[in-house]
Amino acid sequence: MELAIKLKLIESRRKREHKKVLEAAIADLHNNIVTHVIEENFEMAKIKSQLFLKYNRRLKYLSI
Repeated sequence: MELAIKLKLIESRRKREHKKVLEAAIADLHNNIVTHVIEENFEMAKIKSQLFLKYNRRLKYLSI
């Protein structure tokens, strides 16, 4: 019983850390996308936006 509770705590701690990393990556990607659009580098903005959507999906999945 104690082992199961301890494993759950470790898992939730890892999940929280992963969410923090994803949120930071999403914020950075958003900044990069805006910069590329301002510089009219639409090819790179499109690539980054696909990665942005992927990270958002992953974050939404972790939040459930």
